[in-house]
Amino acid sequence: MPFSYAVKHVFRSWKLFLALLLGIALASTFFAGVDIKASATAKEALDQDLERVHSDMVVRLTNLDISQTSQAKELVSTVSGVKNVEAVSRVTGQVKLNDSLQTVGSVTIVGIENTSLVYKGWLNKPEAVAANETYVWEKAAIANKIKVGETYQVLFTFSSPNQTGPLTVAWNFTVKGFAQLDEKAYVIASGYYYSLYYMNYPKFGSDNLFIVDWHATMLKLAEVLYGAGSYRDHVSTALLLQVNRDTLIAPWDMQTSLKNIRLLEYQIQNKLSVSAISSSIDNNLELVLIYFSVKSIAIRMAFTFVSLPIFFMAWYMGTTVSDVSFNMRRREIGLLLTKGFSRSQIQWMFLTETLLLGLIGGALGVFFGFLLMPLFTKLGFEALLSPQLISPYTVAFTIFFGAVIAILSTYSSAKRASQLPTVEALREYLYVEAAKPYKKKAPWIAFLLGTYKIIIYILGINMTTLITRTVFTDVNFFLILLAIPVILIDSILNYVGPLLFFWGACKIFIEGSVKFQELVTKVAKSLGDLGALATKNVRRNPARSAAIAFLIALIVSYSVQVSGQLASEQDFNVRNTYVSVGADLSVYVAHPEEAESVFSAILGNISGIENATIEYSFSSFFPGGFRASLKAVQPQSWLKAAYYESEWFSGSSAEAAFAKLSENKNTIILERTFADYLDLKVGDQIALEGAENLSRLLVVGFFGPSIEQQQGIVNLLSSSSYFWSFVSDELYDELSSTAKASSYARILLKLERDINGTSVAEAIRALGLNISRVDSFAEKWEEKQADVVTVGVLDAQRLGILFAILAASVGTALVSFVTMKERSREATLMSVRGMSYKQLVTMFLTENLALVTFAVALGVSVGFIVIYGNISASNSLQTSIIQRRIVFSFDATITTVSCLALIFASTILPILLMSKRYVTKLERMIRLR
Repeated sequence: MPFSYAVKHVFRSWKLFLALLLGIALASTFFAGVDIKASATAKEALDQDLERVHSDMVVRLTNLDISQTSQAKELVSTVSGVKNVEAVSRVTGQVKLNDSLQTVGSVTIVGIENTSLVYKGWLNKPEAVAANETYVWEKAAIANKIKVGETYQVLFTFSSPNQTGPLTVAWNFTVKGFAQLDEKAYVIASGYYYSLYYMNYPKFGSDNLFIVDWHATMLKLAEVLYGAGSYRDHVSTALLLQVNRDTLIAPWDMQTSLKNIRLLEYQIQNKLSVSAISSSIDNNLELVLIYFSVKSIAIRMAFTFVSLPIFFMAWYMGTTVSDVSFNMRRREIGLLLTKGFSRSQIQWMFLTETLLLGLIGGALGVFFGFLLMPLFTKLGFEALLSPQLISPYTVAFTIFFGAVIAILSTYSSAKRASQLPTVEALREYLYVEAAKPYKKKAPWIAFLLGTYKIIIYILGINMTTLITRTVFTDVNFFLILLAIPVILIDSILNYVGPLLFFWGACKIFIEGSVKFQELVTKVAKSLGDLGALATKNVRRNPARSAAIAFLIALIVSYSVQVSGQLASEQDFNVRNTYVSVGADLSVYVAHPEEAESVFSAILGNISGIENATIEYSFSSFFPGGFRASLKAVQPQSWLKAAYYESEWFSGSSAEAAFAKLSENKNTIILERTFADYLDLKVGDQIALEGAENLSRLLVVGFFGPSIEQQQGIVNLLSSSSYFWSFVSDELYDELSSTAKASSYARILLKLERDINGTSVAEAIRALGLNISRVDSFAEKWEEKQADVVTVGVLDAQRLGILFAILAASVGTALVSFVTMKERSREATLMSVRGMSYKQLVTMFLTENLALVTFAVALGVSVGFIVIYGNISASNSLQTSIIQRRIVFSFDATITTVSCLALIFASTILPILLMSKRYVTKLERMIRLR
């Protein structure tokens, strides 16, 4: 009977359960969306990791005559799952230039086959490479000493089992050109396929690579070396395997994928062993998949962590709505009790209703998560048909989540409602709010802990850093024991401090005190009797008012925090990228003495450049033996081309300091750390070693933060500088050759507006100048955005804001509707006594907007305080010249304003609609009579 009654009641009185159902559906939709987003992000992350694996497996052939390589290759090719096999051999020798008796460097002869993947990434690949012909890697360290068309002798020295001393074999190679290789081709040619490609690695190096044809040259060279008595391993040969990833790797089933990859490795090993071919296999795919197994768990945990605030808000909204709902069913409870229902039956009936609502809400969450998949994944509508993104596990867990959050939201309310005395339950609606003694202490504890954290945020203190520095400066065992729990509690309060503050403040000042009501009364005095009448309802339901205020304040604060922190972090990353590049574009010259000629070539051949300058970096020594990093610049052009922030300079403005640097070459913009350490002021002098006839430089300004600002840098002045000082390029010209030996030069370019930095960088690389690398802000920023895990978590946070706003709006609106419905008789009586629609609206708005305005103001204030505190704490640990700052972008502002607008709209619209309904209903009744 209770079960059937519960099911019928849910469907017959669906309006009563609509508020809770919508809340559960919203939370379940977000849960499903986050799960889908995590799956999509994990797949993108795996694809990104696999792209870095240029050789899936590497079979290293040991103690094998190179002529047997073809046999080994054929055996491996017959194994099911192997897609492509290529042989690469390499041997190291010493190259001689111009018939010199001295060698100028070590070179690696790389033999590749005609079908090698190197050719796919060989940008200027030749039609064929003949015998004894070679192409030199264009970025090789000795490339500037090599001439196309010349023949160079390479000496191969090795030990022999038949000889007591080393043997040398000479081989002549004719250089046909310089090889321009893309990233993948370079990796294969250079042999870096032995490393783990899910780790970061340098894209290009200065390896001295001579690329030759495997059949035409390497095979013959190896035979000569073997004939001379060389060990077979002197020429290393490897088979590079590409496997069929589509059939072997399932992104959502790592265990099966690992099993498939390992099985393939065992099959290859067995195939070679049966044929008596000694080998070892580097299974690069296995390493990547093992790493990804851990990484995927971290991705799930990251998404879950950023989703917890949304789930908490959904739960709290559910408890608030269920409290209101069960109080509206007092008469129903009384009637059930009089009909013989036990209190446990009533409680189980309520929980059955809740469970049914949870299952329905979870199913709706799956449905809406399915429809909103393109929003969560950004994969397009074709992703709707992907069974991996919406798997049976996602469906089951989402429905289970809906049921769990429904039960958790209503259990205490259902238990409390089932314990109502029969006489009290049969009365007209009466909101009973009684608090136990221990519940009166909890709000004060929460409020004090939250207030402590808010004060820490306002002061901008990083307690962990402060306590650690204090304790370990004066080492005391008792203080160390005391510091551990304090740091632990403070770390926990970083996450729950604002929540405790909101909950405690709302419980104390709204539910447990008349102070808020007195404040509302004073504000409402201007409305006369309407204001007095309005404030009575606030006093009538203080617990509900506190719950609504807490929910609104928490969601508004969360929206402000996340929006502001995302915008601030974006600003920090952009500025940090500019600092790493130095300008819109920076060109590193291979040899500093060629900087002027490279500078002229770039300006003469590249368009879209607004300003340019040359910057020389070198090292010297300040008094006391401290190594100093210095930059020599042309003062006026550097200010126009380089990226800098005025806050980095002190003592005088950047413009004034660089103007003095331009006027007098014997001046310096000194690193602030040394200035503080030596107690130097603007106008003082400092000695600098390394300059001929110059020992004293006039300080015209300071660069970088002070010692006090660098809380995160340990042992600042141990031996070297952390930042740098500026001198003029005229002073650099007078440096001794010894001082210039360790210098390097880069050209900083500021581009015209709307010029594509990536295109300019590619154009400079194509000039064929003697440069080591080109850095572009556009390229660096694109690389940062390619981190799918970080971007995915940020997207989840942005979606979390959206769902938090919707949850707050729906919750506030539905509670307002329910509250207005409870007061239908009161509104009718006031209308009968002559109160107009406008007066009704004014009264209801007064009593509701006061609470909402207070909660919004509290949420916005705490949100900004938390942003300020987090940024200050981060800056205390920052070792970069860049400091974080509070930034509210246009998007963040729109998000926050939208949140506030929806909160107020969800309060005002129910009042307008319900008040209009009361007045219209009364007028209809009068007309009928």
